[in-house]
Amino acid sequence: MQPLTSGQVLIAPPGAVPAPAPLTVTEATVDEAASAMLLATVRKLMRVVTSEEVVGAVMDAVRDLGGSVTPIRSAHTLNIDLSFGMGGPLLAEADRPEVYALLQEMLPALVDDAKVSIERIESSPLTDPAGVTDPLTGLGNWTFTLRVLERMTTGDAVAIIDLENLKQINDYFSPATGDQVLLSFARTLRRVARAADSVGRVGGTEFVWLFRNATAVEAESALRRLRSTWESERQQEVTFAAGVAAVTVAGSSEAYIYAADALENAKRAGSNQTSVNR
Repeated sequence: MQPLTSGQVLIAPPGAVPAPAPLTVTEATVDEAASAMLLATVRKLMRVVTSEEVVGAVMDAVRDLGGSVTPIRSAHTLNIDLSFGMGGPLLAEADRPEVYALLQEMLPALVDDAKVSIERIESSPLTDPAGVTDPLTGLGNWTFTLRVLERMTTGDAVAIIDLENLKQINDYFSPATGDQVLLSFARTLRRVARAADSVGRVGGTEFVWLFRNATAVEAESALRRLRSTWESERQQEVTFAAGVAAVTVAGSSEAYIYAADALENAKRAGSNQTSVNR
């Protein structure tokens, strides 16, 4: 049999079985993949133990479906708030019509399941069934922080915050006064953070702010808002240093290490400073 040369057309003889057409991704295939992802998210919602994790799981689902999350309304956003009342609005966004249609179809049911999860968490008779809450501040603890870090990906950011002169408050006044400062700062941090973010206390004076869908520059800007708000509300002259790093392909654990390095740089630069590891 002669090999084909450029420009020739192969014509099958009568009665020959045609070769199968190459496989293509059909709408049915996409629907099956989306349904499987939705089921995986619902299973995840059954295991989460904090409302912040519920928001994170829904955001991850939007990303997996090909969309993104934004606080700004536009022609490409769906009118479905993913913050569940825990801060400013978070809207699913899709530039491609097929992704927009997919989100429009899948999100309402997922949001309903997420609301059920939040109701379950808030009505739980146990205040901290999974041991993920700091008993003083009510923020997430180190276990909680590790759980959130595992889900973070490129396009997120990590900030580590350290209250700088709390020891002097403890020595001059009392440890009880220091605890009130910690509690007050935790409340301010929770209020300034977006619903998509997670905040926690991971040491005596150390806090974390885990940003979803934010650059290091955006995280730095958020820390400026935190600093301004804290300085207007604090009862004691307590300042904080902060280090920021973006999550890259190296992973969120590396980002945490880089943020810790940036925190040390901020402390060396003086008091009340923020350093970004670029």
